[in-house]
Amino acid sequence: MEGYRFFDLTRWGIAAEVLNEYLKVEVSRKSYYTGINFTKGKDEYLPIPQNQINYSQGNLTQNPGYL
Repeated sequence: MEGYRFFDLTRWGIAAEVLNEYLKVEVSRKSYYTGINFTKGKDEYLPIPQNQINYSQGNLTQNPGYL
C-alpha cells in the first residue's frame, strides 16, 4: 500500500465511509479516538496557509470548510 490508501479512498469517493467504519472499531482499542470522525468535503483537503493566500494577491481561495 505504501501510504497511498488514503488518496485511493478519496479519489474513489469512499473515504468517509471506510475511515468512519474503521474508527468505530478502533475506538474500543484506543480510547483517544473517541469523538473523532472523518467529514466528507472537508477532511480530504488541507487548509491553504493564510500567508500563501495573501501572497497570491487574490488568486487563491481557502478550501471549503476552513474559513
